[in-house]
Amino acid sequence: MLGPPPRSSLPTEVAKVPLVADDCLAALARGSTALMAMEHWADGVDRLLTELGPVTGASRVWILQLVEIQPDKVIQDYVFEWASSERYQLLSHYRSRFFASSLDKVEYQQLVEERQRGCRHSFCTPMLPEGPIRRHLESQATLSMASVPIFVDGRWWGTLGVDDCDRSVNWEGPGLDLLETAAQMVAAALYRYQLNHRSRQVELFHKVADCGVWEVSLRNGRVWCSQGLKVALGYPESSPRMPLRRLANRLHPTDRAVIWSWLRESRNAPAPVQFRLDVRVRLVDDVWSWYEVIAEVQHNDQGEPVALAGVLVDIGKRKQEEEQAQAASERDALTGALNRRGLDRQMSEHSATFPRHLILFDIDHFKQINDTHGHLVGDALLSQLVDRLQHELRPEDCLVRLGGEEFAVLATGMQNEQAMSLAERLRRCVSDTPFCIEVAGVSRPVSINMTISLGVAHQASDELEALAQLMAEADQALYAAKHTGRNCVVAAESKAIYELGS
Repeated sequence: MLGPPPRSSLPTEVAKVPLVADDCLAALARGSTALMAMEHWADGVDRLLTELGPVTGASRVWILQLVEIQPDKVIQDYVFEWASSERYQLLSHYRSRFFASSLDKVEYQQLVEERQRGCRHSFCTPMLPEGPIRRHLESQATLSMASVPIFVDGRWWGTLGVDDCDRSVNWEGPGLDLLETAAQMVAAALYRYQLNHRSRQVELFHKVADCGVWEVSLRNGRVWCSQGLKVALGYPESSPRMPLRRLANRLHPTDRAVIWSWLRESRNAPAPVQFRLDVRVRLVDDVWSWYEVIAEVQHNDQGEPVALAGVLVDIGKRKQEEEQAQAASERDALTGALNRRGLDRQMSEHSATFPRHLILFDIDHFKQINDTHGHLVGDALLSQLVDRLQHELRPEDCLVRLGGEEFAVLATGMQNEQAMSLAERLRRCVSDTPFCIEVAGVSRPVSINMTISLGVAHQASDELEALAQLMAEADQALYAAKHTGRNCVVAAESKAIYELGS
């Protein structure tokens, strides 16, 4: 089923195939309309072959699809056929489907090479020397044959041909021109179908996975992206172009710098290089949203980078869940104050902010409160304490429960006098007003008078102590406050004491 051998010189006595130009043009026009109008491109191809058959006077018009070229054979499939009568039909014959032709013969090897180069062929069987190709054509009662390759996206996809079982004619000239025009129409229809099919797949992928598909040419900077992504970025679905600079401006400046840096480093990489990064993207509503960029630099057959392609995946929900999980892991479950992990992160985020103060404090005689009123009252008391203290703090101050009845406040941007004044306000807001505790199982509210002792440590610059040292100094100051009589504030540097009422 490979068709004719490479073009050979045809004797002058072989007549050209008789064609009527107006009939050929009309057949091509009707075939083209069918290719454009039919729901599936294959139905349009059937109609095109039906138009070509009568105007050429051929016995068969057929299309072979290339399946695979192996070192020793070529595998093809007989996929389309028009036959002038049932006796010329081959499509239903099982030997026509997914058949292999050996390349151990020079004629077949040359034919495959020429079809890959785009050569077209015309051949009369009676003029062919004895050999496997002539015997193959004679077995099909083929007296003349013409074929042209079909190229899709720059690659040999298959072959369009005609067989004449009644005439030995020469298809050179108008006959091959007609077939070549039809082959280009088939290729265009197939390419359009593939693009539409991929586009539908991409849009379905966009809806299901909350992502957009995109590609940027490294040669001219042209951008292609899925329709859903266009709409999300504020462009009409039918917009033919999306400027690269405008698209890049949708990225947060920090994230954009990281992507440009990676692209510069990877352009000269010998193999495809993949990249993943969580980025902030400003959509049509001008709100920053979290997306994951998954990208790869694509190379041509010569190893040159030609495009950057990838997907943009909506990870807003994932980011929200991550932030919620991180916040939960950094909060004390009972009181809602930060825990030690939260304090560590705050120290890290404010590592360049100085001066800063750590106020360490705990509840005086808290064990007696638990022993007298029970742990339910003690837990409720801790929660009320945190609520009361929060009203004395600035939004940027961090209240931390270190464990049990021990707490800390991390304050930045204060002078020593301001930090000591804050510690004193915290002491007074606890000692000056009793706590009214209501818990299940207790008939009436419990009124509790309580005091706290506080130690204050100061860090002036990043050249001084880290959190561990700052904590140790605040702890020493707290220890001094406890042994001084409780219900007071002690500064770590001077061990100055601010007693109740001072």
